[in-house]
Amino acid sequence: MDFNFSAFKNNLKSFGDKVSIEFNNEVLPFAQRTTRLVQERMGNVNVDEISQLPSEYVELANRCNNVEKLYKNILKVTQNYENESYDYPINLQESFTEFGKNISDRFSNLSKATTPAEAQAALVTPNGEFKPPKTMYHALARATDGSILTASADANQDPLIKALDLYSSNLSKIANARLGQDQLIKTKFNAPLSTTLRSLLGQSSSIQKRVEEKRINYDVSRQALASCSNPSKEPQLRVSMENAEDDFANTVEDALSVMQNVLEQAKPIEEILELVKAQLAYHKLASELLGGMIGDIEGLADENSKLQGSQLSQRNSESGDFDI
Repeated sequence: MDFNFSAFKNNLKSFGDKVSIEFNNEVLPFAQRTTRLVQERMGNVNVDEISQLPSEYVELANRCNNVEKLYKNILKVTQNYENESYDYPINLQESFTEFGKNISDRFSNLSKATTPAEAQAALVTPNGEFKPPKTMYHALARATDGSILTASADANQDPLIKALDLYSSNLSKIANARLGQDQLIKTKFNAPLSTTLRSLLGQSSSIQKRVEEKRINYDVSRQALASCSNPSKEPQLRVSMENAEDDFANTVEDALSVMQNVLEQAKPIEEILELVKAQLAYHKLASELLGGMIGDIEGLADENSKLQGSQLSQRNSESGDFDI
């Protein structure tokens, strides 16, 4: 088979032309934009050489950027609601063995749960062992469980045991309600905010980058034409500048439409309302349960005082009954 040198030379030339075109169309403009951007940020470019963006564009861009900043700042905080133990004392070393003897009591309480939120307290591992939720209120409910003090038959008559059981039971309900609040915040607040941040506000960021790119291309083209000293190159440079100007103007128009749509679709107030609703439901229940215990615990405190007084009188009476 004869080697066709002419065809090889043509193919090589075609490949070289293609590489040259790609270099001129992609690599060179990118390098020029980067150089120009660095010069602008270092203050080496006169202000009148930097194309000004329309005031409407600047206003919309600022509004979009402010909403994006707001969402990011809020999510830095509210994403903690997705971590069950965000309020769990880091220095608390609970012995789950100590609570093992009360597992049957825990499941008994679970069977009395009347809401899904209350049932969330019963987190069961694959092997069927009880896994106490790691929250501040769950830990406090476990620490104040009256069964830890005594297992005697008359425990139900002890005011302290009754007060502890009342407090521990209600605190467990509050703790379960907190888990319910966290789930609502995760699904009805964090998720929508994350979606808006990723999709809608992502569109705004993307189009603003394109506008900046087209603006720099236009300014570089203007500078090239203004500094041209070869009359034969001026027509080509002028066409290049006019094309860059058209691209810049069209991209700005596209950006105005995109950013306006972003602001119309983003619903920060409605989303904050969902956050408030979730927090209100939790705090309202907590307030009702805590407030409802005050009278009962005050009554148990009085009962305990009377019981102690009666026991003291009985001991004094018994200590006086002896023969001399």
